[in-house]
Amino acid sequence: MTPSPKLTFAPLYEQVKKAILDRIIAGEWGPGSFLPSEIALAKEYGVSQGTLRKALNALTREKRLVRYQGKGTAVAVLDEDSALFPFFLLSDKHGKRVYPLSQIYGLRLGQPSEAERAALNLAPGVKVIHIDRVRMLDDCPVINERVTLSTARFPDFSFEADKVPNTLYEHYQLHFGVTVARATEQIEVTLPDPADIKRLNIERSHPLLLVTRTSFDLQEQPVEFRISRINTSHHVYRAELR
Repeated sequence: MTPSPKLTFAPLYEQVKKAILDRIIAGEWGPGSFLPSEIALAKEYGVSQGTLRKALNALTREKRLVRYQGKGTAVAVLDEDSALFPFFLLSDKHGKRVYPLSQIYGLRLGQPSEAERAALNLAPGVKVIHIDRVRMLDDCPVINERVTLSTARFPDFSFEADKVPNTLYEHYQLHFGVTVARATEQIEVTLPDPADIKRLNIERSHPLLLVTRTSFDLQEQPVEFRISRINTSHHVYRAELR
């Protein structure tokens, strides 16, 4: 068991929260496993049960933990919905969320571009995995996308297209122990290239939304670099700012 760190800085519940998160990251409590009881954890950290509960509640709001009435608190497991919708921001014109399905066009080993090398913080000589796919919304091709992964981070990634699921973030957690915690995006407007024209069935003059995303794990290490070229003729990119 990972030794409990000494808590010295205020606010105390933030220190407890970080200590618990560090143990989750270290793998002491894997996805779906239950934490010790609140009483046991409070005693271990030398804090009140109220302080401990405040730390657990904060981790629950961040979707790191799940509280089960009468059962206890468990490490969150990503499913298709929880893995997808915090990061998939397209909806129809009425604001209704639409569920994407993916069709893979390419899955190969390659040399990283300068942008990929920088985003993924790659060491010299490290190759990347390129996943090229089209995402369908309401049975229409809407997103032409390239996902880039480091072979150092995903050494056993399957190159069989039928083994690459629709929801990649869930796949990263369940098969590689990598949980995507946040992402940064840059949004621009661009014109389609030949692959966009073919895969999205659009004209050469049709504008696309270009979204460049880097996602990070619980330790703030880069997980994935993704470029999405989106036809927004019938869908909108909707973000909630708080």
